[in-house]
Amino acid sequence: MRYVAGGILAVAAFLLVMMCMPQTGAIYSHDTQSYEYAASTLIELGDMRYFGYDTPIIQWPPFYIIMLAFLNLIGLDTANGAAWLNAILIAYMIYASAVFLFDLLKVKWMAVPAALMMAVSVPLLYVSGYAWSETLFIFLSVVSMIFLLQYIIKKKNGWFYAAAVLSSLCWLTRYIGIVHVAVAALTLFIGVKPFWEKVKKMVIFLFISCAPMALWVYRNYTLSGTFTGGRQPGQFTLEENAELTVEVLESWFYEWEPVFAYIAAGFYVLLVILAVVFKKNKRNKQEPGKGVCLFSFFLYIAAYAAVLFATTTTTALDPISSRLWAPVYPHIVFVFVLLLDILTQNIKMQKIRKWFAAGFTVFALTALINPAVWILNEGIERREALLGTKESPEIKKAPILKVANDYLEPSEDTLIISNQASILAMHTDFKCYYPPKKEGIEIYTFSRYKEKMEDFRDIYLVWYGDPQSQDFMDIPEFRQNYELEVIADEGICVILKIKQGS
Repeated sequence: MRYVAGGILAVAAFLLVMMCMPQTGAIYSHDTQSYEYAASTLIELGDMRYFGYDTPIIQWPPFYIIMLAFLNLIGLDTANGAAWLNAILIAYMIYASAVFLFDLLKVKWMAVPAALMMAVSVPLLYVSGYAWSETLFIFLSVVSMIFLLQYIIKKKNGWFYAAAVLSSLCWLTRYIGIVHVAVAALTLFIGVKPFWEKVKKMVIFLFISCAPMALWVYRNYTLSGTFTGGRQPGQFTLEENAELTVEVLESWFYEWEPVFAYIAAGFYVLLVILAVVFKKNKRNKQEPGKGVCLFSFFLYIAAYAAVLFATTTTTALDPISSRLWAPVYPHIVFVFVLLLDILTQNIKMQKIRKWFAAGFTVFALTALINPAVWILNEGIERREALLGTKESPEIKKAPILKVANDYLEPSEDTLIISNQASILAMHTDFKCYYPPKKEGIEIYTFSRYKEKMEDFRDIYLVWYGDPQSQDFMDIPEFRQNYELEVIADEGICVILKIKQGS
């Protein structure tokens, strides 16, 4: 029964992801373009290079790039390959979660509404529409934890080694995967007995999970003198990040139909209170693994939140958004269903336990109203939309594209340096670099950058907007080092030829 239910839920999740996927494929962002460029250089040159600088990839781990390279090699472009990959990953994650919960829960069919809460969710459907590493990361973190908990419950080594391998890949997908590895290791320490078996499994798990990343960061250090790339100081305070987090949670649960969010929250709290009231004073022996499972999922949420707040407050990363918070969502669902199951498992009358399970179903269906409205208003509408840096009509009409095409001709010996290199590279055949960074590790600064400039005969500055920049080496600074010839001046866009050797 659990496999059939899991399969049906997985198919539904796959179809839902594809229903909310643009017809043009997964949506592009600047990060997507960088992933795609690194995948192309991996195929062509055997080396993953960073778009806009042609330096080795350091700021991201390699696994998602390797996956995109594989998809390209089998004939899928990045947009369509990422769309299929995301849908398959979400589908299998829903399947694995449903089967796991069917095995674990006292009232088995509570697994169905829990899996539905994962499948019909704003964060997972939102990130799965983009060619980002988040969907792969979420899949690996959730499925790896499920496999690890299955090992603790069933004592079969196959689950253990599968969990360890997936954990290593999880960390190789995003650097914050260290949270998953740490939580998994602590879960093993708590859940495995006797003591020496606990120690042995932890050592093996940490070796398998950490060895690939150790090799990767050693490679990074030899290339750049940093383990994960240079980071500038944070731009957001802790209070601002907390406010952004509240906005994210509102968009998941509250934004469209607030009254149903309040009803769902209140109803769940009522279920918990009633479960405590009905609970027997003398506790039966708890089924093996349930407490460890609840602890593991809760600890992941807490640890991920702590690391996310710390990194976004102290270093310059993207602002907190659904994209950054999405990995905790499946764990939140697991906490909801496992907490109620543990509280009700010792209720003597089976009929009352079923009533609580029915109550959880009502809670889940009520909580799904807001995500369902999001799907109808934004998710499915996204299918017909032209979004992202690759498909957006507004970006395709950007003034800088017209100016560059009117005055310049692409060639192997021509390099364009631009503060909008992403747009130019996406929609023209020019070789494009971003300008050198004013601050950061050496490989992005002018001292190393000018060596690459020597590989090109004709180099042009194609600049949009203010000629001065806080982040990049700007036009006045280029004038200090080179003679610049004006090729075109269209007001907001200018083209300047850099005369090397001047």
